[in-house]
Amino acid sequence: MSRAAAALALALALWAGAQPADEACVNCPTVELEREGKPIVAVKTSPDDVSDVFVIEYLDVQTGYLETLDPDARRARVDGVELWFDARSRVDPALATGDFVWAVYNPDLDDGDGRAYLLELRPYPEGEAARHDLQRFLIYDPAPYRTRVRFGEDTEAYGHIAQVERVKGVSERVVLGDGEVSYLEDADRFEVNFRDGDQAVEVVQGKSRAWGRRLDYDNTTGKARVAGPIRLERAGEKPLNGSSQTLVYDLDEDTLTLQGKVVLVQQDRTTRAETAYVVESEGYAYLYGDPVVSQGPDGEVRGRVVRYRLDSGELLVLEGVEAVFEDAP
Repeated sequence: MSRAAAALALALALWAGAQPADEACVNCPTVELEREGKPIVAVKTSPDDVSDVFVIEYLDVQTGYLETLDPDARRARVDGVELWFDARSRVDPALATGDFVWAVYNPDLDDGDGRAYLLELRPYPEGEAARHDLQRFLIYDPAPYRTRVRFGEDTEAYGHIAQVERVKGVSERVVLGDGEVSYLEDADRFEVNFRDGDQAVEVVQGKSRAWGRRLDYDNTTGKARVAGPIRLERAGEKPLNGSSQTLVYDLDEDTLTLQGKVVLVQQDRTTRAETAYVVESEGYAYLYGDPVVSQGPDGEVRGRVVRYRLDSGELLVLEGVEAVFEDAP
């Protein structure tokens, strides 16, 4: 994509997406997806004199069988389409001829001989081979600013880099995280290198705030997965702190699920589980484990399914009571 085309695309996006996003940011560039009437909106929050990275790439996607892969000649062929690549092209090293693949390329970037330039080549679930148009949006907000992604009405996520991909009728996804964005002058395009540092992404829902390494949202499933380690905080008269290995936000259910080695600490009570299903709108978390174990000054509670009141830490064992031990007077 030429710089002139990128500038035109940016101008159109600014015009089409301009809207007051919050009190601190007016006429912010936005990218919007939708799932069953619920919006997913990514917003650039930094002024242009801090970061002017709001870029749209119009690319092609070819799905099909990998017919040729020649690293020495820097050439691949997917379903009859010849693609050329260099060291910057992202090619999955595990690929072999005969694999069904997803190839992202830009026919406007070539070496002067009209050869399509490959940006990404990776495995893809087997299906009908087809050629698609892809729109890729890139937003970069350096510290102290952060890109904001709103899911529905009640949940927001924050990070310094957001990449939104939209393939009409096939897939829509959002990747949010931290890292570096650089402009490759010889290729006339921006390159993103995500860096999955601790607490690179923040998810906010009601009184709950969670931090993780990177958020990957798939609009086909309506789920955003946040790579851990996860740190959780919840404000209130009895503040709650927690941790887990991963977190999943479900747009359809508007819930957060902590998964793997879940620990919740509230005042002098510590509760451990394998999964915590947090329903912020109800003020409860539903804990699952084999068993869930909660220890406090009044003893230990165990069960396979436990309802946990988020404001107070009150427990109710719904299934599989194993034992309740109380301290001797």
